[in-house]
Amino acid sequence: MMVDRYLSLLVGSLRSSLLIFTILGICLAPGLLLASGNSTGTVRYRKVLEIAGSMHLPTDVALDADGRMYVLDGTADLVRVFDGLGTPLFTLGGQGILDQPLGIDVSDAGEVLVADSGSHRVAIFPPGERVPGYIDIPAATEGKVADPTDLHYGPDNKTVITVDNDNHRMIAVGRRGGLIWSHGGMGRNPGEFRFPFMMDMDRAGNIYVVEVINTRVQVLNPDGTFKQFIGEWGIEPGQFFRPKGIAVNDLGEVFVSDSYLGVVQIFDQRGNFLGVVADEDGKLFKFTTPMGMAASEDRLLVVEMYTNRLLVMERQR
Repeated sequence: MMVDRYLSLLVGSLRSSLLIFTILGICLAPGLLLASGNSTGTVRYRKVLEIAGSMHLPTDVALDADGRMYVLDGTADLVRVFDGLGTPLFTLGGQGILDQPLGIDVSDAGEVLVADSGSHRVAIFPPGERVPGYIDIPAATEGKVADPTDLHYGPDNKTVITVDNDNHRMIAVGRRGGLIWSHGGMGRNPGEFRFPFMMDMDRAGNIYVVEVINTRVQVLNPDGTFKQFIGEWGIEPGQFFRPKGIAVNDLGEVFVSDSYLGVVQIFDQRGNFLGVVADEDGKLFKFTTPMGMAASEDRLLVVEMYTNRLLVMERQR
């Protein structure tokens, strides 16, 4: 069922639940270690807006060039669009148009891209249009259907880069379909994945992929080849326990949400830890099941899946 699919994201992939619950018992208390960072390990933000009440288990958010916020309300098969003040503007999708969508992106040209996992394809809404076009994501070589969970336009705007969660790979397809490249496979080595989930790109076209089960971010070159890792398993600053969402702003700062620890950490593009998102007083900001995010130079948008809300944070300089 659709709701079961989304609820499984609260603790991660259903296929790995046994592993996670085995270690939860010994990690509940140590999980507080990440909250012990002092002011030198935090980056201060102020909550300026909260959008709630209209969504059920949202998963992701994107910003367009005009500051409109596109929130993916996947259990309703809808994209809910708000202005910068949180006023509802319109919706995209609906049953029969989208099917269990999980990830969203908005191109510089204003096209809205949706990773439509239930139909194994990408939906593309042209600017100002309510009816999308579709790109089918090819199945893996062994015949398993694709499971797109997030996506982004390639740097040339001619390709779409997509996470294929079930097949442990990253793929690029043309705007009219057709496979351009595919990299990955189940494993922990460079270039291998275990249930990659969300992604983002920097201005140079480097691809940042959250690996939920490998508990790291894998960075790929624009052609999909391995570049580096960010983070590792753990509960100390700079480590991950259950990473889910990722966003890269124009400054090259990399934001990673941890759905179990309830924190958002910040890294530079080389993987150096910069800090944890904190409130105005420098106290660690505790989110509830943070998932997808969007980030600009001064703002951070965080979807809280379990509380059905979007938080808009403003950086304190």
